Formats: sequence, structure tokens, C-alpha cells
Amino acid sequence: MTQPIYDVVIVGAGLSGLQAACTVHQAGLSYVVLEARDRVGGRTLTARSSTGTAKAELGAAWINDTNQSRMWALAEELGLHTFVQNTDGDVVVQDFDGSLVKFPYGEAPKYPSDQDTESCISIRDLVENLSTTQSPSIFSPGPHRDSLDSISFETFLQRARVTDKALATAQVWTHAMLGVDPSEVSALYFIEYCAAGGGLMTMRSDSKGGGQYLRIREGTSSFAEGLLEKLNPRSIKLSSPVAEIHQQPDGTGTETGTVSISVGGPAPAPPQTYLARRVIVSVPTPVYRTIKFSPALPAAKSAIVNRTRYGFYTKYIVNFSEAFWTKSRLCGLAQSFVGPVSVFRDTSLGPEQPAMTCFIGGSFGRKWASQDAEAKKASVLKQMGEIFAGGEDISEFVVEAVESPWMEEEFSGWGCPCANMPPGVLAQGWDALCAPFGHVFFVGTELSTVWRGYMEGAVRSGESGAWQAIADLRGGRRQQQQQQQTSKL
Repeated sequence: MTQPIYDVVIVGAGLSGLQAACTVHQAGLSYVVLEARDRVGGRTLTARSSTGTAKAELGAAWINDTNQSRMWALAEELGLHTFVQNTDGDVVVQDFDGSLVKFPYGEAPKYPSDQDTESCISIRDLVENLSTTQSPSIFSPGPHRDSLDSISFETFLQRARVTDKALATAQVWTHAMLGVDPSEVSALYFIEYCAAGGGLMTMRSDSKGGGQYLRIREGTSSFAEGLLEKLNPRSIKLSSPVAEIHQQPDGTGTETGTVSISVGGPAPAPPQTYLARRVIVSVPTPVYRTIKFSPALPAAKSAIVNRTRYGFYTKYIVNFSEAFWTKSRLCGLAQSFVGPVSVFRDTSLGPEQPAMTCFIGGSFGRKWASQDAEAKKASVLKQMGEIFAGGEDISEFVVEAVESPWMEEEFSGWGCPCANMPPGVLAQGWDALCAPFGHVFFVGTELSTVWRGYMEGAVRSGESGAWQAIADLRGGRRQQQQQQQTSKL
């Protein structure tokens, strides 16, 4: 029996891969999706309660209904219920000496030193302006990109002559957003990352239009589950990690060619091979290194792929019996200059399900991760008690605590939320990173210029990449038909 040749094979069933599959499906083409895990959803992963609501979002957690049009439309289409992020009450900053600075949400913290306060506001405004200006845009080629890419974000901050407190504030941003210290990421990459989300202030915001505005009661895993329902039955092959993508002529003398995709399933199942006219790779760039490309990826693409990397990033979610922080008129949002947690957010779904998510990243996270499970939990609860309960022991309120799995998850490339770049890579390598290679196309949230690192970026990239592959496939078929017509003359 002749092996079928699919129009498109999609590698990866995260949101970008599933959206790519939906786009191919709507175009009336044949396809199959190969997913290494035993589930769909990629870096969306919801732990649900017995009632079906999300008790912990281990991966992506928020959308908004203002400037994330794809995710909002999908939420409405799937009939999902949203919950507005709480901003009622004071925010807390834990200072170097452990002292607390409280201020209303939406205002800037006022430190004992006016110089510190002014420096924090100044660097915030500088990054905001660079990430939102349109002339020239941070995305536009030019010397401004080369200059910013030649230095780390830490060097950028030092050149701006910020105070230690402003530098620590910026470190909170990089820890919570990318899991890196300012010294580990290119200044261009961080500012461009902010720009992709509408600017630093929008990405950091918990208000309407912000990056942390709406949560999904049923959990963000519902998005992948909903996209899966749109696809042909049995079109998803789970537990199918791709080992090799081999491009070769199809032996008929036509222009279209075929691509052979080798899958190594769980033992003792034998490896399988799929044939396709086009392939869409929808896995994080660090995972490219686990796939053998034959012929090898172009040198320019390999050079940037090999330098993209994750920082240390984990979410530690604690479910409580009561939201004790509200008794002190706190909204549950806090940031710390001493760690281990850099940012706390109230992720309760109403008074019946109190919860808080802790973002632990960068050097704070690496130090924290060197402890055993009990010590890690104890250090987080101690810090919570200091910030939200006047130093009291809060262990009596704990129902459950869970840590996100991404640092141990090979099919995400051992990291989250978004692979990033050190100095000297992005300005010269972006086009090569995104470019197709023969009949192989690449998608994913880190390749998006809109809401990079978020679900919105994943869906947008999957859709646009699929249309690119479809156009290329149809163009090849037209060329083949023209060649056949010419040969008959």
C-alpha cells in the first residue's frame, strides 16, 4: 500500500501548532499533527479542581479583551468564562533590608530617598518610550538596533545612571517576564520584547488592556482543547517526538518535492515515517537542536538558534483556605528586591478559591532551586508571611502548593516562558531565525512581533506561518501545472 503524502505535517501541538493545523484544515488541505507529549497545549497546562475550574495555571495564564484579538475571539467562540484580575488594594515592594513600601495600584512607589523614586520612574519611562515610539520603531532596521543589541540590558541601565533601587526594579521585570538577570539579555531583546506587547507598561499591567487582565475560569488548557475539536478526528498523533526532518525530491521530477519526517515513538513501538509536501515546525527554538535536519539548517539560522536560550523561570502556585492578604487591604500584587520570589500575584477565582502565584526567576530562582522541596516551600511561605501577613506564619492557610514543570520538561526545551538572546544576536539574526528552510516553515510565540511570549503571539504566528506554507504549496502546484501544460505543446 502506497504511503500517503500529506499536504502539511505540523510538528508540535501547542497553540501555534494547533492554530496552524486549523488554518490548513480551513484551506481544505490534508494534514497531520505530531506531538511529542501525551497531551496537546504545549506551555498551557491547567490543573483543575473537581468542579472543572482552574486551580493552578502552570503555564500561560492571562489574556485581555482589548489588544489580544485572536485570544479574545477564541474565548468567546469557545464560550469560556473570564475573571478580571484583582487590582483593588495596595501593592507592596519588599526592599533590600526587608522593609515594605506600600502604594495604591496604578501609582509609583515612594521610597525614603527621592532620588530612588525619581530614578525608578525615569528608567520606567525610558524603556516605555523606546518600546512604544514609532519613529523609528524598535523593529525598524537601523543603527539604534545595532547599538542596543551590542550591550546587555544591565549595561543599558548603568549607562542611564540609575540608582541601585532602580536597577533592582528592572531586575524584577526581567525575572518575572523572561527569567533572566539584566546582565543575561540583550538590551535590544528586552526592549523589543516589551514592544511586542504594546510597551513595558502594557505588558506589566493587570488592568484592562494589560498583559495580566483576564484569567479563564475553565483554564487556559481549554484553548488547546477547543482548537483540537476543530480538526479532523485522529489528525493528532500524541507521544510522537520528531527525530528527523529530511528534505528530498519526490522522485517524480516535479518541483514540489517531499519531506520525510521520522518519529521515534515510545518503546517498543518502531519508528514511523510521515511524508509531506510542506512541514510547519511549531516547537521552541531550543528544541530545534533535538531534531536532525537533513540537509542541515543554514549556517545563519543555526548560529542564532544555538544562541537562543531560556533563563531560570518557574511559577509556584499556592492555594489557600482564605485570602488573608485582603484583611490588610492588599491587592495581592507585590515585588521583591531580595527574593526568592520576585513577583507575587493574587490568582484567586473568587473568595471560594483563594490562590497566589509566585514568579521565581533568574539568579533568585537558581539559588532557590538548589534546596529540597520542603525548604523551597518554607522559603516561599516565609516571604509571603513577611509581605502579606506582618511576618506571621501563614502555613495554617495553605491547602496545596504546586510548582510548574518547565525546567524539567524536555519537549519545551527545559524552560519557559520564552527563549531569549544575549547581546550580539538579535539585530543581525532575526530574519534568519524566522526564515523558512526549503519546504520547512517555522512558527511559535517567540517568532511573533505581536505579544511575543504570550498565547496571542503563539496563535498569530501559527496562523501567519500556515498561510505562508499554504501559499508556497499552491505556488509550487501552479508551477508544476504550468510545466505540464508547456510539455504538451
